[in-house]
Amino acid sequence: MAEKVYLSKPWLKNYDEDVPKTINYPKIPIYETLNASVKKFPDKPALFWGKRTITYEELGEYVDRFANALTGMGVKKGSRVALLMLNVPQYVISIYAILKAGGTVVGINPLLSPREIEFILNDSGAETIISLDLFLSRVNEVKPNTKLKNIIIAGLGDFPQQPGPLAEPKEVEGAKQFLTLIKTHQPQPPKIKIDPEEDEAILQYTGGTTGLPKGVVLTHRNMVCNIYQVYTWFNPSFGTDTFCSAFPIFHVAGLIVCLVAITIGGAQCLVWNPRDTDNIIQLINDYNPKWIVNVPTLYMMLLKNPKFFESKVVNAEQFLSAAAPMPVEIIKELQTKTKGVVVEIWGLTEASPCATIMPYKGKKKIGSVGLPIADTIVKVVDINTREALPAGEKGELAVYGPQVFYKGYWNKPEETAHTLKDGWLFTGDVGYMDEDGYFYIVDRTKDMINVSGYKVFSREVDEVVHQHPAVALAATVGVPDPERPGSERVKVFIVLKEGYQESPELKEDIMNFLRNNLAKYKVPKIIEFRKELPMSLTGKVLKRQLRE
Repeated sequence: MAEKVYLSKPWLKNYDEDVPKTINYPKIPIYETLNASVKKFPDKPALFWGKRTITYEELGEYVDRFANALTGMGVKKGSRVALLMLNVPQYVISIYAILKAGGTVVGINPLLSPREIEFILNDSGAETIISLDLFLSRVNEVKPNTKLKNIIIAGLGDFPQQPGPLAEPKEVEGAKQFLTLIKTHQPQPPKIKIDPEEDEAILQYTGGTTGLPKGVVLTHRNMVCNIYQVYTWFNPSFGTDTFCSAFPIFHVAGLIVCLVAITIGGAQCLVWNPRDTDNIIQLINDYNPKWIVNVPTLYMMLLKNPKFFESKVVNAEQFLSAAAPMPVEIIKELQTKTKGVVVEIWGLTEASPCATIMPYKGKKKIGSVGLPIADTIVKVVDINTREALPAGEKGELAVYGPQVFYKGYWNKPEETAHTLKDGWLFTGDVGYMDEDGYFYIVDRTKDMINVSGYKVFSREVDEVVHQHPAVALAATVGVPDPERPGSERVKVFIVLKEGYQESPELKEDIMNFLRNNLAKYKVPKIIEFRKELPMSLTGKVLKRQLRE
């Protein structure tokens, strides 16, 4: 049987020598990892916010004060508390304070419309929201249609980005001020008994690419297991490593980076605007991070900034890339112009989120997303029958491991039954495993293009388009073929590099390049030049919007 191949875990032979094949996970709530770092590294930096340093001792005290304040406002075990913020110190403080109060963290993407925010608040049943002052108008707009009882406002300037005293918050009618709550409450958090296996820690909403967003229920155990799976993969130096991640913390990838950094006593540079590449480069120069974590499109943006390779980025040891496949050309450029290693990570919200990672020290295969991490099995199955396929054949990837969301989707039993079966998470990602146990992602099932019955993987076309010297960014989608009902045409959207101008001649040159490098049925029928492509706040191209 093909399934035996995956159950035998052929990838283990390619693990780095110091990476454990199985882990004895502590049965603790997430916040105990912070408590441990506060005890071990009280004077070490936990957060860098501009030129301001927040130590572990300070962070621990802020968390305990805020947890006490939340309890006084009625937050208790099982309460869902929404966060509508960018990457600011208050976000990190809020996560741990909510968990210490027994609550569940509900991160909300600030780019969502009021209608979408209202849906998440009502679906989660949140009665408390902590919002950055920039988004207060949206909170006030949706409040009458929700169960919100408590609005807490965090000011962007509460923690000045220079050393010195905290700001004096301006009181807002109908809301409580974050800093006021911290200043007026003692660091005496409630004593809540948490069952790590059963109690929900995170209610993470997916982007709603296939309809309304779904709430992914992640327990304390899910997240703690993934924290340990990730940091043991890289064997970091406790209390010394610095992270620079442009992932928003409301995104599960940004959340796991934050939690790993806190667990190992590392310092995290808070990037509140991921599109501001000058600021990211300044943080790299100021703090010389060992870990840099981005989506591929942000690495592309950084590569276009002439200051990037003049900065201390050349000293970074690891460039972690997640949330989307990184084009081969970008990997080569980073690895030839710096001392760092590009490590691709694959996962999804339902896996807390990491499932596979490229070996840090060992054999790397460009184009692969690496090997299943400790205690994780990944298999390839037929998209329709879900029967295991032999190595080398393309199908849907399914994941089994302690990080998989065994509690399912929030109030969606039918969706849960479709995605989660016998502990296996059916991901919707299409890929394959090679003979060495390395996995490759070729597309999302919803991004596959049907050309007269032939399957075209949009990522494969993207890879080829990016190899043309004029192309800065490209995204391939399927559009209805008016001449063949039920079939699609391949269309590619292209952003040109500086120095290139749109013209029929350039379009034809790109088309000839694609004809020479793709099978005939994969060649795009339509090329559309754009000044920019729609992106999420994480920098991920939104192909759904392009299709629409």
